[in-house]
Amino acid sequence: MIRVLVTGAKGFIGQNLVVALLRRSDVEVLTFEIGDPGERLTGALGEADVVFHLAGVNRPPAVEEFGAVNAGLTRHVVDTLHAGARRPTIVLTSSTQALLDNPYGKSKLQAEGVLKDYVDRDGGGARVFRLPNVFGKWSRPNYNS
Repeated sequence: MIRVLVTGAKGFIGQNLVVALLRRSDVEVLTFEIGDPGERLTGALGEADVVFHLAGVNRPPAVEEFGAVNAGLTRHVVDTLHAGARRPTIVLTSSTQALLDNPYGKSKLQAEGVLKDYVDRDGGGARVFRLPNVFGKWSRPNYNS
């Protein structure tokens, strides 16, 4: 059984990924949302074989939240893994905005750098997907269907 952690599991991409993963009999899905207790993330990271790190912000009320959440949460994930024994592969959803000089793009580029540190320092596996603009209809996740 492969344990897969999805951060941002109730977001547009995350909810669809969770539904697809739950269809597989060889996958146990763990989830984390911004706002969940930190112990939930720590525990899930201690069990995960793969981390789909989708959590982030793209329209925060304050511009400082871009760095605090997009790069900061990625740093927290990597530091938590560094302190433990597991070295799961991390799949990070970044953005083509990482190539641009704006607060959102800078925060995504910083998150990518944090992931590079994870590979260099800890020997963990990592993949970065720079997604173009993502459009879709968000709805309340229904994990039972």
